[in-house]
Amino acid sequence: MGQGIIEPRQAVVPGTIQLYDNEEESGTIATTVHLKHAPDGKTVLAPQPSDSPNDPLNWSTWRKDFVLFILLVSVICSGIHGPMVAPITLTLAATYNRSINDVAQLSSYMLLVIAGMAYVYSAVSRVYGKRPVFVFSLVLLVVSDAWASVAKDYGSMMGARCLSGAGQSAFEAISLSVIPDLYFVHQRNRRVAAFILLFQTGVYLGVPLSTAVYVSSGDWRREFWALAITEGIMLILFFLFFTETAYKRYHVDPLAHQSESFVLEHLNDLDPTKDAEKAGGNGESDTQVERVNTAAQEKPNTFLQNLKLYNGRFSQNNVFLLFYRALALTFHPTIFWCGSAGLLMAWPVGVSFTIDSFMTIPPYNFSATGVANMYIGPWVASIIALVAGDLFFNPLTRWLTRRNKNVYEPEFRLYQVVPGIICAIIGFVGWGWAEQNSLPWGALLVFFSFMLAGAVLVNNGVISYIIDAHRDWAVESQVILFVFKNFFPFGYIFLANSLLIVEWDISLCLGG
Repeated sequence: MGQGIIEPRQAVVPGTIQLYDNEEESGTIATTVHLKHAPDGKTVLAPQPSDSPNDPLNWSTWRKDFVLFILLVSVICSGIHGPMVAPITLTLAATYNRSINDVAQLSSYMLLVIAGMAYVYSAVSRVYGKRPVFVFSLVLLVVSDAWASVAKDYGSMMGARCLSGAGQSAFEAISLSVIPDLYFVHQRNRRVAAFILLFQTGVYLGVPLSTAVYVSSGDWRREFWALAITEGIMLILFFLFFTETAYKRYHVDPLAHQSESFVLEHLNDLDPTKDAEKAGGNGESDTQVERVNTAAQEKPNTFLQNLKLYNGRFSQNNVFLLFYRALALTFHPTIFWCGSAGLLMAWPVGVSFTIDSFMTIPPYNFSATGVANMYIGPWVASIIALVAGDLFFNPLTRWLTRRNKNVYEPEFRLYQVVPGIICAIIGFVGWGWAEQNSLPWGALLVFFSFMLAGAVLVNNGVISYIIDAHRDWAVESQVILFVFKNFFPFGYIFLANSLLIVEWDISLCLGG
C-alpha cells in the first residue's frame, strides 16, 4: 500500500489490486501478463471473469448498459414515491381531515418499511438472486399505487404507502450491488454516479412532474394512477429484458475483492486429494484427477432461459443466517461509518416533509406547483456535482494509482468526501438560517441545492469505496447505507412539523 493508506497485517487485502501493468517489471514475479485485460491491453480486469459466456462480466458492454438502464428507470419510478405527496400535503390534510403531521407520517411509515424490508431483500437476493426480488417489488409498486389512487380514508392510504415502501425497498437496497456484478473496477465509478443521479431524478424531478399531473387534472389521485401505469410498463420490460446478474463462481480470483477466509477456503477446495475422494478414489496424494474447464464449454443461455425467475440457489447459506449477518454487519466499523453518510441523504428527505408547510403561507404563498419547482434546483445541482466529480476525481484516482506503482486502493475514492461535506454543511446551516429569517425563496433554493450536491458527492465517494473495498459485502453494505437514510427521517418526522409550528408560535409572540 502507499499514498497515505495504512498497511494492514492480513495477507489478503480486499480491494487492493494491481490495476495496470508494470512495464518496467514485466520480467519479475509481479507481472500481470497472465491475467485477462481490458481491450486497451494495459488495464487488468478486476475481478477476473470466468470463461463462461453466461458470466455477466463477459457480457458485451451494450448488454450490460441496457440491463442497468432498465434497472435505473425502475429506480426513478421507485424514488418518486417518497416526496410525491410533499406538494399536496395540505390537500391531503383537508381530504382526510387530518393534521399536517399525520399526512407527513404517510411518508415516514413508508420509510420505516423500506428500512426494515431492506434486510429481508438482502438475505433473499443472496440465496435466490436479484431478478425475482426486483420483479416481485415492481408488482408491489403497481398494486400499491393503484390502491393509493382509490384510497377512501386515511387508514387505507397508510396501507397503500406502506406497501409501496415494501416495493421501493428492493430498488434502494440492492440496486447498487448489480454494478459490481456487471462491471470491472475501472468501469464502476461512472455507473455508481449514474445510479445516484437517476435515483435523485426520481426523488427531485419526479415531484414537479407528478405535481403537474395533479394541477392539470385537478385530482391528486391521478398522480398515483400515472405512476402505476408507468410502473406496469416497466414491469413488462423488466421481466423480458432484465437478466439475472448474480452468477455462481467456482473459480478463486485473487482480484475479486474476496476476504482472506473466502480465498483460503476455496484454495483448500482445489486440493487434488479432495478431488480424488470426490471422484471415488482412495484419497492418496499420488492420485491425479484431470480438471476440466466446464465454464468454457457452457452454451449461452437462450432468451427463454433468461426469463426464468428461479435459477437455483446462489448461496447454500440459510436465509435467516444471511439476515442475521446483515444485521451484524451494521456495526462493522467501516460499514457503519459508510452508512452514516446516508444521513446526508436523509436531511433533504426531512426538508420535503416541511417545505409545503411554510412555503404555502406568507411570506412565500407558493402554490403546489411552486413548491414542486423548488426541487428542480437541487436536481440540477446533483448533476453538476456528479459531472465535477467525474471530471476531477476519476483522473485523480488514476493518477494516485499510477503513483502507487499501478496498485489501486479503494480509499482513493474517498477524496471527494471532503468537498462534499463542506457543501452539505453550507446547505444544512444555510437552509435553517434562511427559513428562520424568511429570506427570499432564491436563497432557500441555493441552500437546498448545496445540501443535495454535498450529499451526492459524499455518497458517490463512499459507495464507490465500499463496493470495491468489500466486494463480498456489497449487498449488505448498500442495505445498511439506505437503512440509515430511511430510519433517520422516520424518527425526524414525528418532531419536524411540530417544531416548525412551535417556531411559528414563538415568532408570533416575539412580534416576528
